[in-house]
Amino acid sequence: MNKYLYFLRHATAEVIRPNQLDIDRCLVEKGRLQARRVARFMQRHNIEPDIVLSSPYPRAIQTAAIVCKEAALAPAKEQDWLALATDSQSASSQLYQQLPELPQHSLLVGHEPDISALISLLLGCHQPALKIRKASLTCLTYGEVSKSFQLEWLVPAKLM
Repeated sequence: MNKYLYFLRHATAEVIRPNQLDIDRCLVEKGRLQARRVARFMQRHNIEPDIVLSSPYPRAIQTAAIVCKEAALAPAKEQDWLALATDSQSASSQLYQQLPELPQHSLLVGHEPDISALISLLLGCHQPALKIRKASLTCLTYGEVSKSFQLEWLVPAKLM
Protein backbone atom coordinates (compact mmCIF):
# COMPACT_ATOMS: atom_id res chain seq x y z
CA MET A 1 0.00 0.00 0.00
CA ASN A 2 1.26 3.45 -0.89
CA LYS A 3 1.59 6.28 1.60
CA TYR A 4 0.67 9.81 0.58
CA LEU A 5 2.70 12.70 1.94
CA TYR A 6 1.37 16.19 1.34
CA PHE A 7 3.93 18.96 1.74
CA LEU A 8 2.61 22.46 2.42
CA ARG A 9 4.80 25.51 2.50
CA HIS A 10 3.54 28.02 5.06
CA ALA A 11 1.35 30.84 3.76
CA THR A 12 2.41 34.49 3.37
CA ALA A 13 3.94 35.96 6.53
CA GLU A 14 4.87 39.44 7.61
CA VAL A 15 8.05 40.99 6.27
CA ILE A 16 10.79 40.88 8.86
CA ARG A 17 11.02 44.13 10.79
CA PRO A 18 14.14 45.70 12.33
CA ASN A 19 15.07 43.89 15.57
CA GLN A 20 12.60 41.09 14.81
CA LEU A 21 13.79 37.51 14.66
CA ASP A 22 12.82 35.51 11.58
CA ILE A 23 11.49 32.80 13.89
CA ASP A 24 8.85 35.24 15.23
CA ARG A 25 7.21 36.14 11.90
CA CYS A 26 3.45 35.53 11.78
CA LEU A 27 0.91 35.23 8.99
CA VAL A 28 -0.60 38.33 7.45
CA GLU A 29 -4.23 38.48 6.28
CA LYS A 30 -3.22 37.29 2.78
CA GLY A 31 -1.58 34.27 4.41
CA ARG A 32 -4.67 33.45 6.46
CA LEU A 33 -6.78 33.62 3.28
CA GLN A 34 -4.29 31.35 1.48
CA ALA A 35 -4.45 28.79 4.30
CA ARG A 36 -8.25 28.76 4.11
CA ARG A 37 -8.00 28.31 0.33
CA VAL A 38 -5.71 25.31 0.86
CA ALA A 39 -8.23 23.80 3.30
CA ARG A 40 -11.11 24.26 0.84
CA PHE A 41 -9.00 22.71 -1.95
CA MET A 42 -8.24 19.73 0.26
CA GLN A 43 -11.92 19.28 1.10
CA ARG A 44 -13.02 19.56 -2.55
CA HIS A 45 -10.51 16.86 -3.51
CA ASN A 46 -11.12 14.58 -0.50
CA ILE A 47 -7.59 15.05 0.83
CA GLU A 48 -7.95 14.06 4.47
CA PRO A 49 -4.58 13.58 6.17
CA ASP A 50 -4.73 11.46 9.32
CA ILE A 51 -1.86 13.45 10.84
CA VAL A 52 -0.48 16.96 10.38
CA LEU A 53 3.15 17.67 11.27
CA SER A 54 4.39 21.25 11.39
CA SER A 55 7.51 23.30 11.87
CA PRO A 56 7.49 24.93 15.32
CA TYR A 57 7.78 28.43 13.79
CA PRO A 58 4.65 30.62 14.25
CA ARG A 59 3.97 31.13 10.54
CA ALA A 60 3.97 27.36 9.91
CA ILE A 61 1.98 26.60 13.08
CA GLN A 62 -0.60 29.25 12.12
CA THR A 63 -0.87 27.88 8.57
CA ALA A 64 -1.33 24.34 9.90
CA ALA A 65 -3.86 25.48 12.52
CA ILE A 66 -6.05 27.24 9.96
CA VAL A 67 -5.92 24.30 7.56
CA CYS A 68 -6.71 21.85 10.37
CA LYS A 69 -9.63 23.92 11.66
CA GLU A 70 -11.15 24.67 8.25
CA ALA A 71 -10.71 21.10 6.94
CA ALA A 72 -11.81 19.47 10.24
CA LEU A 73 -8.47 17.74 10.83
CA ALA A 74 -6.82 16.86 14.14
CA PRO A 75 -4.49 19.61 15.45
CA ALA A 76 -0.95 19.67 14.08
CA LYS A 77 1.99 18.22 15.98
CA GLU A 78 5.16 20.32 16.02
CA GLN A 79 8.32 18.68 14.72
CA ASP A 80 11.72 20.33 15.16
CA TRP A 81 13.04 18.65 12.02
CA LEU A 82 10.58 20.72 9.95
CA ALA A 83 11.99 23.99 11.36
CA LEU A 84 13.62 26.50 9.04
CA ALA A 85 17.29 25.84 8.22
CA THR A 86 17.12 22.12 8.97
CA ASP A 87 19.57 20.32 6.73
CA SER A 88 17.70 18.24 4.13
CA GLN A 89 19.72 15.13 4.98
CA SER A 90 18.71 15.43 8.64
CA ALA A 91 15.06 16.08 7.75
CA SER A 92 15.09 13.13 5.36
CA SER A 93 16.54 10.85 8.04
CA GLN A 94 13.89 11.95 10.53
CA LEU A 95 11.14 11.42 7.97
CA TYR A 96 12.39 7.93 7.08
CA GLN A 97 12.54 7.09 10.80
CA GLN A 98 8.91 8.12 11.27
CA LEU A 99 7.67 6.69 7.96
CA PRO A 100 6.75 3.21 9.27
CA GLU A 101 4.47 4.78 11.92
CA LEU A 102 2.97 7.46 9.70
CA PRO A 103 -0.59 6.78 8.56
CA GLN A 104 -1.45 6.39 4.89
CA HIS A 105 -2.08 10.15 4.49
CA SER A 106 0.14 12.76 6.22
CA LEU A 107 0.48 16.54 5.83
CA LEU A 108 3.82 18.22 6.56
CA VAL A 109 4.01 22.01 6.91
CA GLY A 110 7.39 23.67 6.48
CA HIS A 111 9.54 26.40 4.99
CA GLU A 112 11.42 27.32 1.85
CA PRO A 113 14.12 26.55 0.73
CA ASP A 114 14.07 23.52 3.05
CA ILE A 115 10.86 21.97 1.75
CA SER A 116 12.10 22.09 -1.87
CA ALA A 117 15.43 20.59 -0.84
CA LEU A 118 13.71 17.83 1.14
CA ILE A 119 11.26 16.96 -1.65
CA SER A 120 14.09 16.98 -4.20
CA LEU A 121 16.20 14.69 -2.02
CA LEU A 122 13.28 12.29 -1.49
CA LEU A 123 12.89 12.15 -5.29
CA GLY A 124 16.59 11.32 -5.72
CA CYS A 125 17.90 14.77 -6.68
CA HIS A 126 20.81 16.06 -4.65
CA GLN A 127 20.24 19.64 -5.83
CA PRO A 128 16.87 21.36 -5.37
CA ALA A 129 14.91 20.47 -8.51
CA LEU A 130 11.90 22.67 -7.79
CA LYS A 131 10.85 25.77 -5.91
CA ILE A 132 7.80 25.55 -3.69
CA ARG A 133 5.79 28.76 -3.53
CA LYS A 134 3.98 30.00 -0.42
CA ALA A 135 0.86 27.98 0.45
CA SER A 136 1.56 25.47 -2.33
CA LEU A 137 0.58 21.85 -1.81
CA THR A 138 2.75 19.01 -3.15
CA CYS A 139 1.84 15.34 -3.06
CA LEU A 140 4.42 12.53 -3.02
CA THR A 141 3.63 8.85 -2.81
CA TYR A 142 5.88 6.40 -1.05
CA GLY A 143 5.77 2.88 -2.41
CA GLU A 144 6.17 0.34 0.37
CA VAL A 145 7.34 -2.24 -2.19
CA SER A 146 9.65 0.03 -4.20
CA LYS A 147 10.82 1.89 -1.04
CA SER A 148 10.90 5.10 -3.07
CA PHE A 149 9.03 8.36 -3.48
CA GLN A 150 7.28 9.63 -6.58
CA LEU A 151 5.89 13.08 -7.33
CA GLU A 152 2.13 12.87 -7.88
CA TRP A 153 1.28 16.56 -8.21
CA LEU A 154 2.10 20.13 -7.11
CA VAL A 155 -0.56 22.87 -6.93
CA PRO A 156 0.33 26.50 -6.22
CA ALA A 157 -2.08 28.45 -4.01
CA LYS A 158 -3.20 30.71 -6.84
CA LEU A 159 -4.64 27.70 -8.70
CA MET A 160 -6.60 26.33 -5.75
